[in-house]
Amino acid sequence: METIKIEGNMMPKEFIQKVLIDEIGQITKANPYLSFTLIAIGIEFLGKCLLTNCKNWHDINPSKAFNKGVELLIQEDSRYEKLNLKSSLRDGFAHTLLPKFGISLSEEKHGEEHFSINSRGKTILVVEVFYHDFVKCCKTVLERKFAADDKMNMQFLNLGK
Repeated sequence: METIKIEGNMMPKEFIQKVLIDEIGQITKANPYLSFTLIAIGIEFLGKCLLTNCKNWHDINPSKAFNKGVELLIQEDSRYEKLNLKSSLRDGFAHTLLPKFGISLSEEKHGEEHFSINSRGKTILVVEVFYHDFVKCCKTVLERKFAADDKMNMQFLNLGK
């Protein structure tokens, strides 16, 4: 696995490409379980990108941001609307590293189908498909134009030297 070097100043769109797409992509292949956590956090970040009325990243309500990010997923596949991803995935992983009610997690190698229902009545999320849909959401944000004074056009990260 090639290491992605993250250093220097980074704009939000660069962060989306290098961290949310490239790094989480590598993690999805190497550590599928952990990638569910990172994708959930990434969904919230994408929602924050789209909430343009606030200039400070830390002043944006996390629930509002996550819900805005989920809207992107629903645009990719309307079946996401039936899942309570905030409570089941984001909150479950943020507090216990374990999904809550309603969903079950899997990988393609186990032969499960994304959005199928398992024997316990839980909806299965297959990490590779979930990541693929997440990348589509990332690209939607990358393609969007933001006002010159929007936080999306200001330095996001300052790392390194």
